[in-house]
Amino acid sequence: MKKIKKRLKAFTLLEVLISITLLSLVLMALYKSADTLRNSNLHLFKYLEKSTNSLKGSKTLFMDLIHADHNITINTEEKFHRLTIENTTNSLYGQGQAKVVWLVHKKENTLLRIEGGEYTIPLKTEQKVEIDTVAKHIELFKVYKSKKKDKILAMIKIKGQEAQLFMVQNIPLVPITPKNKKTDKTGTTPPNKNKNLPTAIK
Repeated sequence: MKKIKKRLKAFTLLEVLISITLLSLVLMALYKSADTLRNSNLHLFKYLEKSTNSLKGSKTLFMDLIHADHNITINTEEKFHRLTIENTTNSLYGQGQAKVVWLVHKKENTLLRIEGGEYTIPLKTEQKVEIDTVAKHIELFKVYKSKKKDKILAMIKIKGQEAQLFMVQNIPLVPITPKNKKTDKTGTTPPNKNKNLPTAIK
């Protein structure tokens, strides 16, 4: 019987060089893909971070309005609105009832939220309030009431971001005061002559 000699297959130097070249090209492509993906994720993170900050402000404004009574005033100051909520239970500082004012300060068009008890704008030195910076570089801050005054539309736009709009419905209306009883010529209500009588007889 003849012995069959097995030939061991081996890579030639040329094949090794070609393999190394192809591997280098693949690694370069993978690196570029990873770098592009990382940059995309970074831009997305920054965008989401900005959106989250502005959404927090919108959410706070929404909560201020939805927990407010009918005492809501809107004033126009140059190109922005000032929103005054006399009573809201949405306090960020543990107050049972808080007065909240939203306004845009001229410095860097900064949207501010001012919370306190009884205070006036401009603030006086003895008045204690909490001032929070909601966002800077505000391009739009408008608040509108519906004709029936039971709905409020709010619009906020920060530079470089899309405008945010939301509507709050079922705003409490001004309570209807009952008509006064008959008054005499002096304008006062005449006393009840039978006030000392038992209820069943009145």
